[in-house]
Amino acid sequence: MMRTDEHGAHAAGFGRERALHYDGQVRLSIAGYDAMHQVIAEVIVAALPDREAASLLMVGVGTGSEVKPFARLAGAGVRFTGVDPSPEMLAVARERLAAEGLLERTSLHACELRDLARGSSFDGAQMIGVLHHVPGDEARLELLREIAGRLKPGAPFVIGGRVGDDPLLRAAETRRLLAAGRPPEAVAQRQGALASIKVPASEAEVFALLARAGFVAPRLIFGELHFKTWVTRCEPSTLGA
Repeated sequence: MMRTDEHGAHAAGFGRERALHYDGQVRLSIAGYDAMHQVIAEVIVAALPDREAASLLMVGVGTGSEVKPFARLAGAGVRFTGVDPSPEMLAVARERLAAEGLLERTSLHACELRDLARGSSFDGAQMIGVLHHVPGDEARLELLREIAGRLKPGAPFVIGGRVGDDPLLRAAETRRLLAAGRPPEAVAQRQGALASIKVPASEAEVFALLARAGFVAPRLIFGELHFKTWVTRCEPSTLGA
């Protein structure tokens, strides 16, 4: 697992200043970024068997912004485990979650997901903006299986990331960044970085990987140009069927 900024730099190389400005950069790249996280929280909470006491896994938790919507929707007994390879991002997350009164409910780990203790202990999970940065189908499948191996059967999983490369949508993204005042050279650098990572070509490609990892019935819950977010369900019993 890795998280990158919009220029494609590995998250482990983030300095504090870049980490502090990360959310602003993503909000510019993804219209409706905050609404997306609100919808994700609403869908996951609706899928939980117990909304008052549950454990949720956040893969690529970054600055912790994706935890905040749950405070308005889930009971005080809901706990969060966030994993991210960037200590700088997690330092910002600790500060922001402490300010929101959520830090004592959140366990943060500066590591790869595979380094987190395995076991069917989580009632739900989410991973936003990570999969398309993982190089190749086998590595992506391995990451999805790492998530499935830490979920209870039937647990909801929300996954979001870039899919496909449509010239019209790419032009719209470019216009958005330029209109917001981003320097043309920075926009060109971003385009080059995105071209180098080889995002999944279609939602069918993502769905096939999910099925091979034991996830079923993916449904779209948010879409914005190339960025798509789905909710699915962990069903290990489907593997080998």
